[in-house]
Amino acid sequence: RDMGLLWVAVEATTLVSAPLISFHRHHRSLEATWKYLLICSVGIAVALLGNYFLAFAGHGSTHLNLDNLMAQAGLLDRTWLKAAFLMLLVGYGTKMGMAPMHTWLPDAHSEAPSMVSALLSGALLNCAFLGILRAHSVLSAAGMGMFSGELLVFFGMLSMATAAAFMIRQNDYKRMLAYSSIEHMGILALGVGIGGIAGTGAMLHAVNHSLAKGMLFLISGHLLFTYGTKKTHDVRHVLKTAPLTGILWVAGFLAVTGAPPFGTFLSEVTILKGMLDSGRWGLAAGYLLALGIIFIAMARIVIP
Repeated sequence: RDMGLLWVAVEATTLVSAPLISFHRHHRSLEATWKYLLICSVGIAVALLGNYFLAFAGHGSTHLNLDNLMAQAGLLDRTWLKAAFLMLLVGYGTKMGMAPMHTWLPDAHSEAPSMVSALLSGALLNCAFLGILRAHSVLSAAGMGMFSGELLVFFGMLSMATAAAFMIRQNDYKRMLAYSSIEHMGILALGVGIGGIAGTGAMLHAVNHSLAKGMLFLISGHLLFTYGTKKTHDVRHVLKTAPLTGILWVAGFLAVTGAPPFGTFLSEVTILKGMLDSGRWGLAAGYLLALGIIFIAMARIVIP
């Protein structure tokens, strides 16, 4: 609950996970590692600047503990608070894989060993999201929730649209799962930005996505071991070759695209209800369109 300590911990995750991405010692995994280190280090430096701005908003007398910040939110300087949120959003948003700061994520998640990909996508992205969530709660307590909420909605929709565009003609199934993670981070940002019941849906969605995506990355590792390729058109007849893997692969696809009766369906519908309750019909239409495109794009890869 300390913003400074949270920053140290998130930076530590970058340093300890980088060697895991380069595990295979291939030129592509080495490139992915450097991209991960450089982009996330720049992002985390911006987040550090956000912490400085947050401290300056309290005129140097406010401790960066969340409880303290919430209690004194009304006394914080509003201009510095806005600047702090922007810095924290860009900084932690880079680590979280939100568009347009997402460029490291498809390479890192697709080149890492599958167990590492499952941890990166299922656990690590949520840790960065927590930093943004903390900052949003401080702004909401200061009566500036509209400012931070609208920014989250914008970046959330941009992430979903970016993931949809890149997934349409994807020919690498691990890379497809990486772009799916970008989409789901966008859904989280969207839910929290709208607030109310949509915020509750976003918290549920974080758990559901982690479980489904962790399973899918582990299955993709088994497919890679069995077929020796990540190219989608070279992997066929999985239900005959490895029936259990094939069944779990299809179940994971349905879960991660929000099909009933899986938990992601409930959380995505809850976020949609939050949009409709707040009268944001255009946003709801864009949200459903992005989900529809991603479902079709993933089905074209997974089903064959």
